[in-house]
Amino acid sequence: MNLVKILPALLLFYAIPSMAESNVTNVSPINKSNLYGSWFCQHKIEEPNSKMVIDVNYRIKYNQDNTSQGYGILLFALSGMPKLKYSITDSSTWQLNEDTLSMSSQNIEFKNVSHPELESILNLKKILPATVNESGKVIHLSNDELTVKSEAYSDLIQCVRA
Repeated sequence: MNLVKILPALLLFYAIPSMAESNVTNVSPINKSNLYGSWFCQHKIEEPNSKMVIDVNYRIKYNQDNTSQGYGILLFALSGMPKLKYSITDSSTWQLNEDTLSMSSQNIEFKNVSHPELESILNLKKILPATVNESGKVIHLSNDELTVKSEAYSDLIQCVRA
């Protein structure tokens, strides 16, 4: 499988770690103040046809001024390649309108910390955009948990208060 085709999906996955798909609908009102603060998100995507695995551990802080900052580790494995470990950072703006969470990433940075010698081949900075816009439906937001249904992909991602 062409790695160049996979990497844009990787960016969408990273950009909104709190976006998720679920058949559950929101049964409680959304309290915007519950979103403020730091969240820890973990997620794993497995693509059996290409034997690709993406594992993300990410922290994001939602500020009251509708900005957010995030950082974490992304592990990327593809059959026939060494496992790659990236550090990721992001600065975003966000809006919560009723049950829709929208984010606009202003500055996303990936750094290959496991095999920097492969960056000349992969060159994420040229493949992936520096900004990404994403939105999704908040399925659950409490003081301790956040679950969102993404418009971009269908895997369930849940975050807990950090």
